[in-house]
Amino acid sequence: MGMEVSKANEAVQAQFTKHAHKYVASEVHAHGEDLRWIVEAATLSGTDRVLDVGTGTGHTALALAKDAWTVVGVDLTRRMVEEGASVAADLGLANVQFVVSDVVQMPFPSNSFDLVTCRFAAHHFANPDASVAEIARVLKPGGRFILVDHIAPEDPQLDAFINRLDWLRDASHVREWTVKEWLQKWARVGMDGRVERAWYLPLDFAWWIQQADPDENRRVEIGQMLQNADASTREAFHIQFDAGGQPQGFALQCVMMRGTKKG
Repeated sequence: MGMEVSKANEAVQAQFTKHAHKYVASEVHAHGEDLRWIVEAATLSGTDRVLDVGTGTGHTALALAKDAWTVVGVDLTRRMVEEGASVAADLGLANVQFVVSDVVQMPFPSNSFDLVTCRFAAHHFANPDASVAEIARVLKPGGRFILVDHIAPEDPQLDAFINRLDWLRDASHVREWTVKEWLQKWARVGMDGRVERAWYLPLDFAWWIQQADPDENRRVEIGQMLQNADASTREAFHIQFDAGGQPQGFALQCVMMRGTKKG
């Protein structure tokens, strides 16, 4: 398991070191209604200590900073953290700091954060159970966890399809988990949980490919998967084609989940 986790982390660092600059201006990551929903659900009072895990270039951390006492963004990839710190400096946000760390072993005391967030990053976690346990450790009793990510449907065929597709596009992808799987992981570490919102995230196919830049063999297989998808799969992921029969777009199934640490 240790070697598998190490290789997965190396894949994440390689992928996001190469493409970090794209995420600063990415429309999906820098904007989106889900970012506003996180800020609204956070209900910060100005005295809160906030942690954003898998922060990337810091969009969630920066959005929460205006209503928090302090925000820490954590990411495995140094280049992503450097991009986030640069944006925070440009914005003059003195209450945000960024730390390079694996989510499974963070350099913070237990029971130290009022809120932990994670947006569009958990599908890269090499050891999600250990990551959830670490999130629960650093949360104060009664502290809250807000997770936004794309998920796998409960149907095994659709689950296999979307996870294969995302792995082909980005080899650092580990797994889109189902809602049921997430709730089980949370319950094991003493967090309750529920789905606050569910929606489809429409993606332009050309942008989605360019953002991760897979090699030609992977691009070909992705195209074949989309073109060969059966009717139920096309409907589940809103797969669309142009006049020439080439993939034009599709949608990921997403959720915002909210949990509270018991005690």
